[in-house]
Amino acid sequence: MTDPARGQQQPLTPSAILFTLAEMLHATVSWQLSVALAPDDAQGSYLGVHGLAPAAQRSLGPLAVTAALTLGPLGWTALGTTIALTCGIQHRLVRARLRPPPVVSARGYGE
Repeated sequence: MTDPARGQQQPLTPSAILFTLAEMLHATVSWQLSVALAPDDAQGSYLGVHGLAPAAQRSLGPLAVTAALTLGPLGWTALGTTIALTCGIQHRLVRARLRPPPVVSARGYGE
């Protein structure tokens, strides 16, 4: 006799692995961006604001997921679309602010 719940659990392991890898990538990239985007004299302020992000996530995350659960498939679609749009906007803003890498000649820097 087969357990019907077993078939539903199989996609969870790869999903959990992908989620964990995404969290690790996010942690590294977000800290790097908070330093790279900050002016030299305001890095502490930028890192302070960056440190507020987990508190905002813990406050807004449960509300967003509860709303998505309440609205069903439409809620999940709206949440996913909102996250994708936010990521796209953030990507454009960050790319515009990143400093270009220094030009390196065959002899060294600054030429």
